[in-house]
Amino acid sequence: MNVSNENHAPLQDGPTTKSGKSAPSQVSETDWKQHKAKRRAAKKAEKKWFSRPVALVVSVVAVCVSVAVASGVVGLVENGNQLPQALTLAQVNAQTDVTRSEVVLDTIDNETATLVWSRHVESAVVIVEGLSRLDNSSYRVWYETAGEYTPVGELTVTHDGSEVWAALSGDVRSAQTVVITIDPADATEPGPDVVAEIRL
Repeated sequence: MNVSNENHAPLQDGPTTKSGKSAPSQVSETDWKQHKAKRRAAKKAEKKWFSRPVALVVSVVAVCVSVAVASGVVGLVENGNQLPQALTLAQVNAQTDVTRSEVVLDTIDNETATLVWSRHVESAVVIVEGLSRLDNSSYRVWYETAGEYTPVGELTVTHDGSEVWAALSGDVRSAQTVVITIDPADATEPGPDVVAEIRL
């Protein structure tokens, strides 16, 4: 007995892709587009997050190279532990609000004292060139606010005339002036022998 197929629509294969696989339905295609959009957004966010550390690393390398060129390899190792100071300076330099305040110590030799600071990270680094080596005293750094002085750092000079750095402790935002003096290491307030005053 033969069964007629006249009242039955012929079976048709579903749409296929070039690879021969069944093409996704409208719903699954929409889901796939949403999935791709989410992946693009995640990659964009990841790239944005990663760009800041890369920029900071580039800044660190640039500062370290400049320190090495200015001070020499021997000076970098011997002169006051400058590599960590350079890394701190790189962090401050990477801030959008970085400020540089400079005073001239000697116009003939163009010797200067420079404060590089950022309110955003509450940090500051002082860079001084042309200082002489001291035997019985030290170069002390102070924050002055309304006549009150807070010790925030010390400059170590191992060679006359060398460039020295010091990352300062405390919150630079509260300071009105940064003062560098020659004082004993245990001094609790600055003496009269002032090397530089940097107004903020």
